[in-house]
Amino acid sequence: MDDGIKEANEIKELKNLKRVTQKEIAKRLGISRTTVARAINGSEFIKEETKSKILELASELNYEKNYIGSSLANQKEKIVHCLVADSFNEFYTSEIIRGLNAIHKEYSIYNYSLKITATEIHSPDKQTEILKDILSNAENIHGLIITPLNKEVIYNMLKPYFGKINIISIGTRLAENIPHVGPNHMKQGSIVAGIVSNILRNDEKLLIIDNGDDKISSGMYLEGFLDRIKNTNIEILGPIFCGNIEDSIHTIKEMCAKYDIKGIYINRYAQEIYDIIDKNILNGKKIVTHGMANSIKSLIKSGIISFTVMEEVFLEGYNAGKIMFEMIYKKNKNINWVVSDSKIIFLENLYD
Repeated sequence: MDDGIKEANEIKELKNLKRVTQKEIAKRLGISRTTVARAINGSEFIKEETKSKILELASELNYEKNYIGSSLANQKEKIVHCLVADSFNEFYTSEIIRGLNAIHKEYSIYNYSLKITATEIHSPDKQTEILKDILSNAENIHGLIITPLNKEVIYNMLKPYFGKINIISIGTRLAENIPHVGPNHMKQGSIVAGIVSNILRNDEKLLIIDNGDDKISSGMYLEGFLDRIKNTNIEILGPIFCGNIEDSIHTIKEMCAKYDIKGIYINRYAQEIYDIIDKNILNGKKIVTHGMANSIKSLIKSGIISFTVMEEVFLEGYNAGKIMFEMIYKKNKNINWVVSDSKIIFLENLYD
């Protein structure tokens, strides 16, 4: 039989089925059912070319989107509150929220609703107030995704609701008995130290600035960095505690005038410091940092920053939302810690 006629007959047979399924579309295209589901639900993880083929065939076969997990789609709305940190780094906050919004859009057909609130990272009391208000209506809450700014207070507030509300911490871990999505910040600090140890020579001087703990990552960044860098023959100056941008700039100027500094590591406010400081002071120095922002991209392009090590922030939000969905709808409680991948970004792969 001619291939064209055979294909037309197969499509006709599928059209005559009472309900065309995602599995049948996947089989027809030689792809996974998950890929079909994501394309139909508007996921950002599908290439436009693949998505177009899936949607075109789904339309041709009269696929009805409302048949997607109909038993789930008919359920009462499941409300998940997401309390995330409004970080000094706008990229971090926007990417977390973008990931949560992506899963909200993708799973909205199941009456899965994510309500996102961002609170300023230096205002843990504000987050506590909002959480208290949310818990006052706990009987209508199915899940909580939270970046805990005051771990001890948040944990004690949530303790009476363990087993009643599904809880996931994101970014920084709340407790070992609470499911978590986020990077290993100490490992990221160690990765940066490993890069520094390879771009600096023995006995060259490395200045370390400690700007304190932001309650999410910077304290662990520094701990991981120091644990790795101490095993090298690099001459370490510091860590010198500064705590803010102004003092850091003053200290860097002073130390660079006094010593032949070849490398600088800052665990917090690095992008803001490197944006403001006289770039002549940084010339010829090897600088590696954490995270991503437009200013970091510019500093890499200009050669001021050699590398940055960043976490997959968008995927943290997306995966937290997806895991919460599985906890609520599929009763999957066997979640401990989903460790986010780390990426090393340098000039040559800046746009990969």
